[in-house]
This record gives sequence, C-alpha cells and structure tokens, in this order.
Amino acid sequence: MSEKVLVTLRKQKWEVEPGKTARKIMQELDLNPENFLTIRNGELVDDSVKLQAGDTLKLVAVISGGAHAA
Repeated sequence: MSEKVLVTLRKQKWEVEPGKTARKIMQELDLNPENFLTIRNGELVDDSVKLQAGDTLKLVAVISGGAHAA
C-alpha cells in the first residue's frame, strides 16, 4: 500500500493520493483554493506545488477585512 498525503483543515483530516497539486486536492474536496493558504511540511508554498507521498498539507483559511477609510 502506498503512502498518502495527509491534508488537514482545522479539525478535519483527509488522506489523499500523492502526485496532485494542492489546488487540485482542494477542488476535489469542494474547497475554494482562493480561500486558503497552503502549508506543506511546515513551509508556506504556492498551491501549484505537487504533493509527494508522506507530505502533510495544512490548509489555513484566509481572513480578510478591515476598517473603512475615513
């Protein structure tokens, strides 16, 4: 049995096949890639990076907002 990629988002976890980009994995999980930062093995990476067997991918929701300009 081949090693998987472990994907985490808050308390949710998935094991997925390696060889796909982070963007493709998010799309397959019905997540909008524009709403998340991707952290592979503890390092912030672009969502176009291909994931390898044994990688961990942490998805962090992007929060935006701010005060109105006066």
